[in-house]
Amino acid sequence: MKRHRDESVPFSAVFGLPAEVGMRVAAKALNVSLGTAYKQARRGDFPCRLCRRGRIYVVALHDLMRGLGIQDVRVRYDDIEEGARLAAGYGDCSRQ
Repeated sequence: MKRHRDESVPFSAVFGLPAEVGMRVAAKALNVSLGTAYKQARRGDFPCRLCRRGRIYVVALHDLMRGLGIQDVRVRYDDIEEGARLAAGYGDCSRQ
């Protein structure tokens, strides 16, 4: 299937970030200790929505980003390709 030039992807997908992270990564990103994170989870006041995968907690990346105030914007393929050209030194410098 041929992709259309106006398709977009989430910013997090461009960098190959995981769809969800474990409690250790979420706690570190939120600048709280792992023990505090688990206490918050048990009390139901963890700053992000948590899901259980068996015995462990996981946080969807978009929920973690939202909790950190980071917007996971959609990026157009054309912008990604243009950015790669600029980074490689092949971009049009006259459009500054």
